[in-house]
Amino acid sequence: MPLLHPALLTTGPDPRHAPYLPVECLSDEPGRVGLPTLRRLTAALAATPEVWRPVIRHRTDRRWYTRLLLSATVEVWLIGWSPGQQTEVHDHGGALGALAVADGRVEEDQYDRAWQLTRVREHGDGATVGFGVAHIHRVANRGQVPATTIHAYSPPELPLRYAPTAPGVAVPVGATQ
Repeated sequence: MPLLHPALLTTGPDPRHAPYLPVECLSDEPGRVGLPTLRRLTAALAATPEVWRPVIRHRTDRRWYTRLLLSATVEVWLIGWSPGQQTEVHDHGGALGALAVADGRVEEDQYDRAWQLTRVREHGDGATVGFGVAHIHRVANRGQVPATTIHAYSPPELPLRYAPTAPGVAVPVGATQ
């Protein structure tokens, strides 16, 4: 049985009856779910504020997050962003991913495989984006109000890889440091 945050049990003790949880995301068998499923999952959760609103926190001293779901095929995170907070530049270790903005706005800085900035995208209320296994980015709340996002990754629990910290040194994704 997958690990579920109690907030996901609003439809009763059996999560298979929750309309926002696709059955393939509740598998005990290791595997990967596709990008369309991840996008549908994050969009459905973001559109269900009765699930995330009682749980979300926005702290000014650090980014707040909690895991909503961990199964053999997917992990889902709820993240609260206060103004000025951001992640480090990272990839998701070969996982597919999706991000939905439940409330507010975030910006996503996208990078190439040499860790060089290539694009900045703004994602507002209700936006859902998906990304492939080689995607490198930084997510930031550069606005003046808190933001709430929901993230899903498949397969779950792959370690993130971060941009090198030495100035002027670029390490291609997948290379050892």
